[in-house]
Amino acid sequence: MARGEPLIRQWNLLKTLQVHRFGIGAEDLAQRLKCSKRQVQRDLNVMHDVGFPITFEERDFGKRFWKLEPNFIAHENLLLSVTECLSLLLSQKLLAPLSGTQFGDGLTSAMEKIKALLPRKTLGHFGRLSDTLFVKTTPFHDYSSQSKEISVLNKAIAERWAVKLRYAPPGREAFDAVLQPYGMVLLGAGLYCVGRLLGHEHGEDLRKLKLSRCIGVELTAQRFERPDDFTLEDCMQGSFGVFSSGEVQAVAVRFTGWAATSVREQQWHPTQVITEDGDGGVIAEFRLSDTTEFKRWVLGFGRHAVVLQPEDFAADVAAELAAAAEAYEAEVRTEEEMMG
Repeated sequence: MARGEPLIRQWNLLKTLQVHRFGIGAEDLAQRLKCSKRQVQRDLNVMHDVGFPITFEERDFGKRFWKLEPNFIAHENLLLSVTECLSLLLSQKLLAPLSGTQFGDGLTSAMEKIKALLPRKTLGHFGRLSDTLFVKTTPFHDYSSQSKEISVLNKAIAERWAVKLRYAPPGREAFDAVLQPYGMVLLGAGLYCVGRLLGHEHGEDLRKLKLSRCIGVELTAQRFERPDDFTLEDCMQGSFGVFSSGEVQAVAVRFTGWAATSVREQQWHPTQVITEDGDGGVIAEFRLSDTTEFKRWVLGFGRHAVVLQPEDFAADVAAELAAAAEAYEAEVRTEEEMMG
C-alpha cells in the first residue's frame, strides 16, 4: 500500500460524510471509496478516535447510518467544516512567499486560532499530509524583509493615499517617483503593485512595479481617486504574465515533440486554444496584448516551438534563436583555439 493512501482515503471518507448530511451506510461508503466494508469500519473508528465528530444513527432494522457534524469548528461566529480546515492548513504552503508579511501573517494567525480549537490528535493525524501532497514553489522569494513596505502599500491602497518610493529596475538607474497604488498582484513568487506612476518619464501611465525593486515606500499627504471601473482582473487581461501594454493580437505557435505534450497538458493562458497538428504536434493560439513574457516562454521550448503569427513576432523570436546559436558557436571556437 502506498504511504499516503490511507490519508487520501480517509480524506475522501470525510468529504463523503460531509455531503450526506442525513447519513450513509458502510456498504455505500465502501462502494464510493472502492475499498472493503471492513476497511471503512476501521477508518471510521480511526477518525472518531482522533477527534473527528463522527456519529451514527440506527435505522432500517438496526442498520447504521454514519454522519459527520456539519460544523467541525463552531465558535461564536466561526463555522468551518472538516475539509475547510484541512484545506486551509495546506494553503499556508502555497502562500509561503508571503510569510512574514501582512498577507502571510494574517493566514498564519488565523490558522493558529483554528489549531487552538482542534483536538491535538486530529492535527497530528493529518499532519502527515505533507507525505501525500508536498507543495513545492519555485522560484521562491522571501518578502519578510519588505514587511514594512507591504504594510504601507496596504494602507495606501485602502485609504487612497499616494506614496513616494525609489524604484530600481534591472539594468537601469534607480529613480524616485510618486505612485498612486490601486492594488497588488501575486504572480508565482512575484508580488507586484499596480498603480499610476507620477513624476517620471512615462508620465502618468498605469504601471506594475515589482515589489522587490521598491525601496523606501512612504505615505504622502496626497489623496487620489481610483477609477470606479478599474479592476485588477481587467488590468491583467491580455498579459501572459504581468505585462499588458498594447492592442490585443492573435498569436499562434506550432509545438512538436515533448513541447507539444507539455503545452497540451496544461492551460497556460485563459485564451489558449489547442488544435492537433498531426504527428503528435499541436498549434496553440493565444490572444495577447504583450509578448515580452510570452517570448521568453516560447524560447524555452527551443526548436520545438515555431511562431506562425504575427510575422514580426516570428521574426523577433527567430533573431533571438539565431543570436543564441551564434553565441554557442563563438564559445566553441574559443575553446578550440585555447586547446589548439
